[in-house]
Amino acid sequence: MIARLRGKVLTKDFEGAVIDVHGVGFRVAMPMTSLEQLPPMGQEAEVFTMMGVREDAIELYGFHDDATRRVFAKLIGVSGVGPRLGMSFLSGMTAAEVVAAVVREDVRALTKVKGVGKKT
Repeated sequence: MIARLRGKVLTKDFEGAVIDVHGVGFRVAMPMTSLEQLPPMGQEAEVFTMMGVREDAIELYGFHDDATRRVFAKLIGVSGVGPRLGMSFLSGMTAAEVVAAVVREDVRALTKVKGVGKKT
């Protein structure tokens, strides 16, 4: 498992970034809250990662800190919440806001995320 990357930011777009680690470019899907924390292209960044393995793909998900990565891991452990929805949660709210909404059982805040209904 790849747990962390440290290298230069090659590209950034609305879905993630490419991080160059000693000549190897890793494509990392990232939520907007983490993308906003990345330094400008060409500068060095540290990204905490989680690898997702499916039948048809191996994907790398990245976060600006380990706490956000841990919240993502908990989110995708919930029935009906996959990596795409987990990323949506963390694009619309910080990890601390997600945790606070869950602790408060704030259904209104949680259902503001596209694809999340009261059942989820």
